[in-house]
Amino acid sequence: MIKIAHVMRVYLEQPETFIWQYIHNFTRVTPVVIARRTMNLDQFPVANGFIKPTYGPKLSYPWTMDNIYRRIFHDPSGYAASIIKRNNVKAIHAHFGPLGFSYLPLSISLNIPLIVNFYGYDLSRNDIILENRTAYTELFEHGTRFLVEGPVMRKKLTSIGCPDEKISIQRIAINLENYKFKVRSWDEKRPVRLLFAGRFVEKKGLEFALRALAKVKKDFVFRFRIIGAGELEEQLHSLANTLGFDKEIEWLGMKTHRDVIEEINNCDILIQPSVTARNGDSEGGAPTVILEAQACGVPVITTTHADIPYITVNSKSAMLSSERDVEHLERNIRYLLNTSAVWAEMGTLGRKHVECYHDVKKEVIALENMYKEILMKNS
Repeated sequence: MIKIAHVMRVYLEQPETFIWQYIHNFTRVTPVVIARRTMNLDQFPVANGFIKPTYGPKLSYPWTMDNIYRRIFHDPSGYAASIIKRNNVKAIHAHFGPLGFSYLPLSISLNIPLIVNFYGYDLSRNDIILENRTAYTELFEHGTRFLVEGPVMRKKLTSIGCPDEKISIQRIAINLENYKFKVRSWDEKRPVRLLFAGRFVEKKGLEFALRALAKVKKDFVFRFRIIGAGELEEQLHSLANTLGFDKEIEWLGMKTHRDVIEEINNCDILIQPSVTARNGDSEGGAPTVILEAQACGVPVITTTHADIPYITVNSKSAMLSSERDVEHLERNIRYLLNTSAVWAEMGTLGRKHVECYHDVKKEVIALENMYKEILMKNS
């Protein structure tokens, strides 16, 4: 089978399951994962390929080889170049825009295609775009193909200079075998189980979920379980205390991917109100957890942010509001708490939507076919 290098800075951060979903499910290509650092290997194994760290602790083999290549051979690609050559890699698939530019010289020198996945911050954050303006211009000129998750991302990528004909949509996808569908119902006696999962950063919009729930908590009994951690943790805890959440919220911290799925299985409604941050940062596409919730039959409350409208069915599998619109978010929460009879139908439609458009077993075939098409043109 042909070998494709999947390059990233870290393999694999907890929130980046969208990358693993593809890598883990390749059947017609062999992924060679090249990363400066590795973590969470127990959660994200690559049984169908190889993981090759290009750096490591001082005096370790990867550290020594990387320094030899950079300092003695004056090769800015370091040990990665050797890995790619020794494994007869046929194309480089870089994850995130800035890393794509880092691998552009190696792609050119080896005359192998460079495919770059953009995911969000790399095409939306103002400082990243400004810092990489010249690099992106060169990348868009010489790179082979650029992948985005949906039409909103595609439009954004063209707006920063990428030729539209070089862009392909590769949907975020999940392995449906790992998500058990269950019809949701409520006896109107127990507390409703609400869930949020994401990093505590501005674009995840947790602040607005807290503000909206504060307006309905006097009328409904619920438990809001929050998975995550991050730079806004202290600020969000303070806001929750100010809003009077003394018994409704459970802060769960970071969880393994398996534990996140278990929380989804046990919840009634997912609340994921993403927004565009003040620095321009956005989801780019959409949070994978929205797909995971729909796959499990969970109704979703979210926003019209980025490509979220394209991975949900508005008013059928998910209730969408405008970004930062606390009043509309509150109305959607009240509607689902007042009308639990619709949960089952919403969950069923959500599962069908994911089966149709976001099943990794189908989507990975499209990606493998794209690799082969590119390699044929390059041969």
